[in-house]
Amino acid sequence: MIFLLVVIYVAFIGLGLPDTILGAAWPLMHLDLKTPISAAGILSIIASLGTIASSLCTPKVLRILGTGKLVAYSIALTAIASIGYGFAESFNVLCLWAIPMGIGAGAVDVAMNNFAAIYLESKHTNWLHASWGIGATLGPSLLSLSIMTNGGWRGAYEYVAATLAAIFLLILVSLPLWKKMEARGGLSENVTIPAIASKNATPENAPKNVTHIGNSSSGKATHSDSNSPHISIREALRIPGMKLSFLTFFFYSALEISTSLWCGTYLIACGFKPEIGAFIVSLMFASVMIGRIASGFFAIKFTDHRLIYTGIFIVTAGCLVLSLPLPLWMQPVCICLLGLGCAPVYPSLIHATPARFGESLSSQAISIQLAGSYIGSILMPPAFGLVAAKFSVHLWPISLSIFVGLLLLCVCLLDYVTHKKLNKSYARERVIDILHTVSMESLKRERRIQRRLRNRQRKR
Repeated sequence: MIFLLVVIYVAFIGLGLPDTILGAAWPLMHLDLKTPISAAGILSIIASLGTIASSLCTPKVLRILGTGKLVAYSIALTAIASIGYGFAESFNVLCLWAIPMGIGAGAVDVAMNNFAAIYLESKHTNWLHASWGIGATLGPSLLSLSIMTNGGWRGAYEYVAATLAAIFLLILVSLPLWKKMEARGGLSENVTIPAIASKNATPENAPKNVTHIGNSSSGKATHSDSNSPHISIREALRIPGMKLSFLTFFFYSALEISTSLWCGTYLIACGFKPEIGAFIVSLMFASVMIGRIASGFFAIKFTDHRLIYTGIFIVTAGCLVLSLPLPLWMQPVCICLLGLGCAPVYPSLIHATPARFGESLSSQAISIQLAGSYIGSILMPPAFGLVAAKFSVHLWPISLSIFVGLLLLCVCLLDYVTHKKLNKSYARERVIDILHTVSMESLKRERRIQRRLRNRQRKR
């Protein structure tokens, strides 16, 4: 199963490759295609709309194909779209290829996040999103390599397509392991224990045949698809907490994308040179990646619930301090605080989804959450652009404070609505963790006794 874990990490790195290359390559692309520089927004909106539609349709396809096949086909579609980008001779053709690019990205995003939330431990969910950051960093690097080798921006998309094709073949080879993982229920060493029963047990909040134990954030339950209710997205939205979950991801993406999009502009308006501002933005992205790696270690001992609130409070502190009239050298520190605070929130919200809504509804819930995330990233950053154009870009810290306040409100309401399921889930994970600790201590005790017996026999 270690091989499958490596494949999943590589797949997440592949997810990040196409996401950042467009922004880095567009200064060259718009000149080559004789298109206004503002047309990048149109391309981004088309791809985002495809992503939203795809994410909402993915749960149905996921039940038919399974995670492994859906991820493989989605990455193949993204690879084909990357080839189309590389060979596009006009902006209209580029817009056509943006549709499969968005569809592939949305499907693989929902499938991979749902798989990680159900079958992997919380630490892996954080590290997987950190590995996405590695892919997002490698995208512009591939562009630089292509330019240096006279391949231009088209060569960069060819590199991306070749990399995604290799990942596609890797996933095809690992397909039996994906099926085995879904049947087994997790990557940790399995110790069979009875399910924890309750009076009001349901397929959503009292899973059957619990076979997977691990750390405090890793207890997962598995059940057959035949017992899972197959409901539509419209029906899923009627479930208590689902709309709040949508709004939570909406405001989180509004916060994160507004931070990354307007950070450089704000810093330059405050008096930083453009190259220094760009360096501080890169530090912010680095702090997100470092924060997610660190969150993976904290997730071993702390629940998703604590990681979410810790991240939000760090972001709140960064926003409030950034709003004060501080010397320039303090602002990069606040920007890095924003990145560190955002780091654990998104992966922990994703990983907590099965605990909030049950594993049987996890794919529908995650597709709704990601749709909220994409819509928030489309609408809110441009909305602040209008505010900045009419008033001042110096209102950026205040807008971030509003977003983080609304995010905190939504998380609190979501926890209130789903607290019963969350408490049962965390209690179940705690019991499983205790049983695992007891079994490991018993195993160590037996080994010590056997070692002593062997030593006595040698002395005789």
